Amino acid sequence: MDLPRAGRLGLAALAGLLACGLPLWPLPYAQVSMPSNPSGWIWLVGAAASGALGAHLVRGGLLAPVAAVGAGFVLAVMLRVSVETSADPTSHNLWPFEVAIAGSIGAVGALAGVLLTRLARRLAR
Repeated sequence: MDLPRAGRLGLAALAGLLACGLPLWPLPYAQVSMPSNPSGWIWLVGAAASGALGAHLVRGGLLAPVAAVGAGFVLAVMLRVSVETSADPTSHNLWPFEVAIAGSIGAVGALAGVLLTRLARRLAR
């Protein structure tokens, strides 16, 4: 059974969501301090791995897997912001910056992963 393109993009977004969320969600809000905790490098490596998966799942185009992984990173941060602001509405006063940082790291890492996967595929031919 072959998934439609939207399903494969959804899997790439889910990979991005987990790559961002798994290091971020267990940390208490008081301990979150970018770029040290969670490490920006952990996010970049996770985004690159998610981008590689996205490149494998979505064969054509460069933008689609990168955007899917970036959207997963944004969704992970938005989920955390939503949960924490429901308990304390003043906890994320600068949430747009949190979203922009996570989305940027996710997109840059995903782009690296997609490009490396496409390069490896070309060299293997």
